[in-house]
Amino acid sequence: MKYKFQLPDFRDSNFEIETSIWTGKSKLFKDDVQIEQSKEKGRPFLIPNGTNDLVKAFPKPSFPDFIPTLEINGVKNLIADKLKWYQYVLGGLPILLIFVGGLVGGVLGALAAITNFNIFRQEGTEASKYLKVIGISIMTFILYFVLVTLITELIN
Repeated sequence: MKYKFQLPDFRDSNFEIETSIWTGKSKLFKDDVQIEQSKEKGRPFLIPNGTNDLVKAFPKPSFPDFIPTLEINGVKNLIADKLKWYQYVLGGLPILLIFVGGLVGGVLGALAAITNFNIFRQEGTEASKYLKVIGISIMTFILYFVLVTLITELIN
């Protein structure tokens, strides 16, 4: 997933971070140039500040999101706006499949929830975002019951 943002310490620069929910690794770009990541503890990104100095930006996890924050000089900088509590509730409804469907339900529910959270952060009208999230949630439950029916039929 890619997110564009700006940092207060670098007002004239545009940043983009690319994160992987599978590996947890991130790549940071400043004005379309990839930023080097240090090997030291915390693996900070080394952002050049224009005066031949490097600013250390530490990627920090941000639960329940999969989008990290960047900590610079002790200040956490949000990459994407936090969702509202009701967006987490609505977007996370498919996770309830874990209680009904165990591993299969949990995997489908988690993938749908991650997709829903990303939809809430996309460009577009609020109405279209909510319609997409509701549609994905409904389709996830339908897909789960279709898969269970097919697996049951195959076993019997």
